[in-house]
Amino acid sequence: MVHRNSLIFLLTFAAVLVVNCGRKERSLFEEGKKWEMVGEKTKALYYYELSLRENPDYDPVLKRNGLLLAESNQSIATAIFYLEKYHKQKKDDTEVQRELFRLYLTTGYEKEALEILEEIRFQGKKETLEFFETTYLCLTRGFKQKDYLLTLEKSPLSGDPYYAPWVRACETK
Repeated sequence: MVHRNSLIFLLTFAAVLVVNCGRKERSLFEEGKKWEMVGEKTKALYYYELSLRENPDYDPVLKRNGLLLAESNQSIATAIFYLEKYHKQKKDDTEVQRELFRLYLTTGYEKEALEILEEIRFQGKKETLEFFETTYLCLTRGFKQKDYLLTLEKSPLSGDPYYAPWVRACETK
Protein backbone atom coordinates (compact mmCIF):
# COMPACT_ATOMS: atom_id res chain seq x y z
CA MET A 1 0.00 0.00 0.00
CA VAL A 2 2.82 2.43 0.91
CA HIS A 3 4.63 1.57 -2.34
CA ARG A 4 1.48 2.24 -4.38
CA ASN A 5 0.92 5.62 -2.67
CA SER A 6 4.54 6.57 -3.34
CA LEU A 7 4.14 5.67 -6.99
CA ILE A 8 0.95 7.74 -7.28
CA PHE A 9 2.68 10.68 -5.59
CA LEU A 10 5.67 10.48 -7.94
CA LEU A 11 3.45 10.31 -11.03
CA THR A 12 1.39 13.27 -9.83
CA PHE A 13 4.54 15.25 -9.05
CA ALA A 14 5.97 14.51 -12.50
CA ALA A 15 2.73 15.61 -14.18
CA VAL A 16 2.72 18.90 -12.22
CA LEU A 17 6.33 19.55 -13.23
CA VAL A 18 5.56 18.97 -16.90
CA VAL A 19 2.55 21.30 -16.81
CA ASN A 20 4.43 24.03 -14.95
CA CYS A 21 7.43 23.86 -17.26
CA GLY A 22 5.12 24.17 -20.26
CA ARG A 23 3.48 27.20 -18.73
CA LYS A 24 6.78 28.93 -18.07
CA GLU A 25 8.09 28.51 -21.62
CA ARG A 26 4.73 29.68 -22.97
CA SER A 27 4.54 32.73 -20.70
CA LEU A 28 8.10 33.75 -21.65
CA PHE A 29 7.18 33.34 -25.32
CA GLU A 30 4.06 35.47 -24.85
CA GLU A 31 6.12 38.17 -23.15
CA GLY A 32 8.53 38.12 -26.08
CA LYS A 33 5.62 38.45 -28.54
CA LYS A 34 4.35 41.50 -26.66
CA TRP A 35 7.74 43.18 -27.00
CA GLU A 36 8.01 42.21 -30.65
CA MET A 37 4.58 43.70 -31.39
CA VAL A 38 5.69 47.11 -30.09
CA GLY A 39 8.94 47.01 -32.05
CA GLU A 40 11.27 46.10 -29.17
CA LYS A 41 13.04 43.29 -31.00
CA THR A 42 16.01 43.06 -28.63
CA LYS A 43 13.71 42.55 -25.65
CA ALA A 44 11.64 40.07 -27.65
CA LEU A 45 14.76 38.06 -28.50
CA TYR A 46 15.73 38.09 -24.82
CA TYR A 47 12.41 36.55 -23.75
CA TYR A 48 12.47 34.10 -26.63
CA GLU A 49 15.92 32.97 -25.52
CA LEU A 50 14.66 32.51 -21.95
CA SER A 51 11.79 30.42 -23.29
CA LEU A 52 14.22 28.25 -25.25
CA ARG A 53 16.20 27.65 -22.07
CA GLU A 54 13.05 26.11 -20.63
CA ASN A 55 12.44 24.02 -23.75
CA PRO A 56 15.03 24.10 -26.58
CA ASP A 57 12.50 22.55 -29.00
CA TYR A 58 9.58 24.90 -28.36
CA ASP A 59 8.55 25.47 -31.96
CA PRO A 60 6.76 28.85 -31.72
CA VAL A 61 9.93 30.37 -30.26
CA LEU A 62 12.19 28.69 -32.81
CA LYS A 63 10.14 30.27 -35.58
CA ARG A 64 9.90 33.79 -34.12
CA ASN A 65 13.55 33.79 -33.08
CA GLY A 66 14.66 32.66 -36.54
CA LEU A 67 12.49 35.14 -38.40
CA LEU A 68 13.61 38.05 -36.22
CA LEU A 69 17.28 37.16 -36.52
CA ALA A 70 16.94 36.78 -40.31
CA GLU A 71 16.35 40.53 -40.50
CA SER A 72 19.98 41.18 -39.57
CA ASN A 73 22.85 40.32 -41.91
CA GLN A 74 25.04 39.67 -38.85
CA SER A 75 22.70 36.95 -37.57
CA ILE A 76 22.00 34.91 -40.70
CA ALA A 77 23.77 31.75 -39.51
CA THR A 78 21.90 31.79 -36.21
CA ALA A 79 18.62 32.52 -38.00
CA ILE A 80 19.19 29.53 -40.28
CA PHE A 81 19.91 27.34 -37.23
CA TYR A 82 16.59 28.23 -35.55
CA LEU A 83 14.54 28.08 -38.75
CA GLU A 84 16.00 24.71 -39.74
CA LYS A 85 15.24 23.32 -36.30
CA TYR A 86 11.67 24.60 -36.59
CA HIS A 87 11.36 23.36 -40.18
CA LYS A 88 12.23 19.82 -39.11
CA GLN A 89 9.13 19.89 -36.89
CA LYS A 90 6.79 21.80 -39.22
CA LYS A 91 7.57 21.04 -42.87
CA ASP A 92 4.52 22.81 -44.33
CA ASP A 93 5.01 26.31 -42.88
CA THR A 94 5.32 28.42 -46.05
CA GLU A 95 6.57 31.50 -44.20
CA VAL A 96 9.54 29.55 -42.87
CA GLN A 97 10.08 27.80 -46.21
CA ARG A 98 10.32 31.07 -48.08
CA GLU A 99 12.64 32.61 -45.48
CA LEU A 100 14.93 29.58 -45.49
CA PHE A 101 14.88 29.60 -49.28
CA ARG A 102 15.91 33.28 -49.32
CA LEU A 103 18.63 32.77 -46.72
CA TYR A 104 20.01 29.72 -48.49
CA LEU A 105 20.16 31.53 -51.82
CA THR A 106 21.78 34.64 -50.40
CA THR A 107 24.43 32.61 -48.57
CA GLY A 108 25.25 30.22 -51.41
CA TYR A 109 23.57 27.07 -50.08
CA GLU A 110 22.13 26.00 -53.41
CA LYS A 111 21.55 22.36 -52.46
CA GLU A 112 19.48 23.35 -49.43
CA ALA A 113 17.54 25.91 -51.50
CA LEU A 114 16.71 23.15 -53.99
CA GLU A 115 15.37 20.97 -51.16
CA ILE A 116 12.99 23.77 -50.15
CA LEU A 117 12.02 24.20 -53.80
CA GLU A 118 11.11 20.50 -53.97
CA GLU A 119 8.90 20.84 -50.89
CA ILE A 120 7.14 23.83 -52.42
CA ARG A 121 6.70 21.93 -55.67
CA PHE A 122 4.58 19.34 -53.88
CA GLN A 123 2.55 21.61 -51.64
CA GLY A 124 2.60 25.15 -52.96
CA LYS A 125 0.54 27.10 -55.41
CA LYS A 126 1.61 27.24 -59.04
CA GLU A 127 2.41 30.98 -59.01
CA THR A 128 4.51 30.61 -55.84
CA LEU A 129 6.41 27.67 -57.32
CA GLU A 130 7.10 29.55 -60.56
CA PHE A 131 8.33 32.59 -58.63
CA PHE A 132 10.65 30.48 -56.48
CA GLU A 133 11.97 28.53 -59.48
CA THR A 134 12.62 31.69 -61.47
CA THR A 135 14.31 33.35 -58.52
CA TYR A 136 16.52 30.31 -58.04
CA LEU A 137 17.50 30.26 -61.72
CA CYS A 138 18.07 34.00 -61.83
CA LEU A 139 20.35 34.00 -58.82
CA THR A 140 22.29 30.82 -59.59
CA ARG A 141 22.65 30.83 -63.38
CA GLY A 142 24.80 33.22 -65.38
CA PHE A 143 22.65 33.28 -68.50
CA LYS A 144 19.11 34.40 -69.47
CA GLN A 145 19.06 36.97 -66.65
CA LYS A 146 16.77 39.27 -68.68
CA ASP A 147 14.30 36.44 -69.31
CA TYR A 148 14.21 35.47 -65.64
CA LEU A 149 13.82 39.08 -64.58
CA LEU A 150 10.95 39.60 -67.01
CA THR A 151 9.19 36.51 -65.64
CA LEU A 152 9.66 37.74 -62.06
CA GLU A 153 8.33 41.19 -62.88
CA LYS A 154 5.20 39.71 -64.49
CA SER A 155 4.49 37.49 -61.49
CA PRO A 156 1.56 38.45 -59.26
CA LEU A 157 3.96 38.05 -56.32
CA SER A 158 6.32 40.79 -57.54
CA GLY A 159 4.05 43.43 -55.95
CA ASP A 160 4.23 41.72 -52.55
CA PRO A 161 6.57 43.73 -50.30
CA TYR A 162 8.19 40.51 -49.10
CA TYR A 163 9.09 39.30 -52.59
CA ALA A 164 10.04 42.67 -54.12
CA PRO A 165 13.66 42.46 -52.84
CA TRP A 166 14.01 39.13 -54.65
CA VAL A 167 13.23 40.89 -57.92
CA ARG A 168 15.80 43.60 -57.10
CA ALA A 169 18.38 40.93 -56.24
CA CYS A 170 17.86 39.43 -59.69
CA GLU A 171 18.21 42.88 -61.29
CA THR A 172 21.58 43.44 -59.67
CA LYS A 173 22.97 39.98 -60.51
